[in-house]
Amino acid sequence: MDDLQFRREVYADPKSATPEVVAAKKSDPAKLKFAQEVEALDKKITSALSVPVPDDLCQKLILRQSLASHQQLKRKKRLRIALAASITIAIGLTVNQLQFSHAYSSVGDYAIAHANHEAKYFSNNDEARVSLAALNKKMASFNGSFSQSLGDLMMAEFCRFDGMKSLHLVFRGKSSPVNIFVVPQSEHLSYRNTFNNKDYNGIVNSTQQSHVIVVGDKTEPLNQWQIKLQNSVRWST
Repeated sequence: MDDLQFRREVYADPKSATPEVVAAKKSDPAKLKFAQEVEALDKKITSALSVPVPDDLCQKLILRQSLASHQQLKRKKRLRIALAASITIAIGLTVNQLQFSHAYSSVGDYAIAHANHEAKYFSNNDEARVSLAALNKKMASFNGSFSQSLGDLMMAEFCRFDGMKSLHLVFRGKSSPVNIFVVPQSEHLSYRNTFNNKDYNGIVNSTQQSHVIVVGDKTEPLNQWQIKLQNSVRWST
């Protein structure tokens, strides 16, 4: 048996006991040594493959699979939370942009929109809750002050008017609340001295720094409010 054939036979079956293989081993020490080395390697491989399986291997595999599944669910949950947060932020930015964008072209439109929005929160029977001192503390932001009260003031809060910080006042009127807005001058908003729609009338007093806008229902004597404003508000430069 030649060397190549012998090696093929031994590789195929390290324990081969065919007459040809046995005869080759006896006649050639090199072939015998090669056969012994291959058989020894085969025993090592068999030994490595004969590691006993632990009794709890099944439970360990199930636990590992469960942990992997739990981690995957956690990653998906974090992804959903991150996605929800991104959507919330996007919605918030959109609402913010809409709120502070130039949605109206005139101070009259803006003032009526504000008055309509606030109408559900105030009635003419609400308590007067804002003092003259508290009002003037807010007016200081606009370099103005009231020398005297115009009447029962139910609210004085900062608001956004065409994206600008403004002051919104709600007074008790003749039959329904009267809204007064102190708004910085803006190049984005045009204005007329008077404006109206089917529910409200409005007037605008303008200075170099601000518009003072009065909005009331159709029965409200806005000219009287205008006179009181002119006599009561002082502006500083």
